[in-house]
Amino acid sequence: MIIKHAHIDKFRALNNVDFDLGSKITAIVGHNGTMKTTILGILSQTFTISKSHVMNGETTIDGYNFHSQFREKFKLSDKDKPGEHKWRLDLYKDVYKKDFFEVHSIPRDKRSNDIRFWSTEGKIKDVGYPQVPAYYISLKRVTPIGEENKVTYISELDDEEISFLNNEYKEIFSIAKNAELSVDSISSKNKHTASIHDEAHDALSISAGQDNVAKILLAVLSFGRLKNKYPNDYKGGILLIDEIEATLHPLAQSKLIKRIYKYAKDFRIQFVFTTHSPSVIKSTFFDKYNNKEAQLLYLKRVGEKVCVYNNPNINDVIAELSGIVRKPAKKTYKIKVFCEDLVARNIVKKLLAAYKQYFSVMSCSLGAEEYIELLRVKLSEISKSIIILDGDKNISSINRKLRTMNSKNVMFLPSNVCPEKMFYEYLFNLPEDAKIWDNALGRFDKTKCFKDYPTLMDKQAETQQYKKWFDSVKSNFGRGYEKLINIWMADNTNQYENFVSQFIKIYNSQAAINGLDKID
Repeated sequence: MIIKHAHIDKFRALNNVDFDLGSKITAIVGHNGTMKTTILGILSQTFTISKSHVMNGETTIDGYNFHSQFREKFKLSDKDKPGEHKWRLDLYKDVYKKDFFEVHSIPRDKRSNDIRFWSTEGKIKDVGYPQVPAYYISLKRVTPIGEENKVTYISELDDEEISFLNNEYKEIFSIAKNAELSVDSISSKNKHTASIHDEAHDALSISAGQDNVAKILLAVLSFGRLKNKYPNDYKGGILLIDEIEATLHPLAQSKLIKRIYKYAKDFRIQFVFTTHSPSVIKSTFFDKYNNKEAQLLYLKRVGEKVCVYNNPNINDVIAELSGIVRKPAKKTYKIKVFCEDLVARNIVKKLLAAYKQYFSVMSCSLGAEEYIELLRVKLSEISKSIIILDGDKNISSINRKLRTMNSKNVMFLPSNVCPEKMFYEYLFNLPEDAKIWDNALGRFDKTKCFKDYPTLMDKQAETQQYKKWFDSVKSNFGRGYEKLINIWMADNTNQYENFVSQFIKIYNSQAAINGLDKID
């Protein structure tokens, strides 16, 4: 990407601060007045496309020419003096002739105190800003196009770009319709954007949130045009967005961030944005996110200085934004869940993923009879837990023992057969063009799935044979057999929902015994 690290030596309330940037996403968070937008300006001001560069003259779809526009990034006052601003960006390889670029403020001319930003190397030959397309999108974008006095419709998008806008818009706004949306490229005095709408609306009736997303998507496409037109010269670009969540509802905010991860990869764009939104923060920094790809900066004003916190805990960040004092988390006891083997544990984790915060699946492999014996002797650890046995153990002899011991913390996996046989029968009955099969040459299809075990049902095979079959094919179903379990759940909703309902019932009974909150 473009920027690895930033050091701001001085710029108003920012003094001697350092932070890394994510190769894909950097989110800048903080209360109003903490210089978030100023940092966007600092980062974008460092780059341009000058007259000598092959991409000079190229513009974004909405008319921006990738040339640094000082006035749209900084609102300087009489208190800003030459020499009082200095920063340095560490860059990725081949972005600039050096692996860094350093900027300071200098007088614009000898007769005034007006300032400009320039390289600390001075005004010598071959010294200028790094030649990288950077686009700064300000809050000016959120004025609804319908409030403009005059608009012009422009035909400038090709079919592939219209398809991209159409599909991405549906993804972000969760529109489950097969019908094509209309895409109009429109321009007014204050803005140039795309209007994406259905048949019931026209180009001028879209909301500010819809307009915001369209503006961002046009910017993404603009970098895509550069990537396609200049494959040898385009090293990537920087897209900076002020208050990315502006006018968007929380679900659309989350979906937009997920798509941005993809845009960063596909179009080699380094995204930097400011936000106040918990939804955006949580979507950017989800569990196990890659902190080389995404970085979180929190800005907090302390007296006359702004302090920068690098990759803080997101719960602390959200509490800070809300003005809440966050107390240290209390250690909470989770009810333990025991299964017969690894296959059963993976199934349980997936079927009960929505409730994972309430329990822990233990890596213990015992047979049904062994668990029942531990219940019989009233082993405390087992009595306070939940036992989930395979479906083929849901038989009268075992249920009779459980009733005799009055054990109410035992349940069974879906189906009345072992899980391996359940999956065998399910997959065997799927058509050859079902979603789970990949019928490309050399890939995992139905024939390959059963090539060594095609007649297990015909010959009424023992459980061990089904286990051998499953062991031979399980690597094709993803981590924890997620792909297989997902499609099984979709096709067997009654069994899935009954299992979840039974688990909640048993969990709530055990929670009462252990003094824990129940699942609502």
